[in-house]
Amino acid sequence: MSKKSNKKSTKTTTATEQRPAKRKKIVSLAQYEAEAKATKGASQTADVPPQAETTDASEPTAKERKAGAPRKSLTNAAILVLAQAAGPMNAKAIVDAATTNGWFTPGAGKTPHATLYSAMLLDARKTDARFLKAERGLWTLTDAGKSHADAVKEAFAGKDAK
Repeated sequence: MSKKSNKKSTKTTTATEQRPAKRKKIVSLAQYEAEAKATKGASQTADVPPQAETTDASEPTAKERKAGAPRKSLTNAAILVLAQAAGPMNAKAIVDAATTNGWFTPGAGKTPHATLYSAMLLDARKTDARFLKAERGLWTLTDAGKSHADAVKEAFAGKDAK
C-alpha cells in the first residue's frame, strides 16, 4: 500500500502576483462616468500620439447623408449594374462590373461576390424586394429595384462630384 503525503504546498505571493483589486460598487451613472473620466485622464501621457480618424473622408457620415438617401454599398452598386445590364447577371459579373465602373472598391475580403449573393438572397425574401432571382445564379431587378435605381444614381453621382 502506498502512503499519501499530507503536506500542504505553501506558496508565497510576491509583489508581481498580488491579488487584483476588489471591484467597486457603482451607485450611479454619473459616478461611473466621473471615475472613467478620471481614469482616462490619468492613463494618457504626453508621449502617446493621438489616434487618427478612422473614417474615410470621401464617404459622408450618417449625419452628413440626407435622411433616407441610399448608402454607397455593394448592393446599391449592384442595382446600378443591373439597371444598365441587358439581361440577368451572376454575382461575380456584377462585382466585376461595379469594380470596373468605380462604384465598388474591394476590401480585404476574398469573396465579395459571395457576400453580394447572400445580400441579394436576403433582399429577395422581403415583400418590397429589389432583386429577383431569374434563374439559378442569375439576378435581375424587380420594379421596386428599378425605381430605387434613380436614387442610387444620385448617391453615387454625389460621390464622384467630390
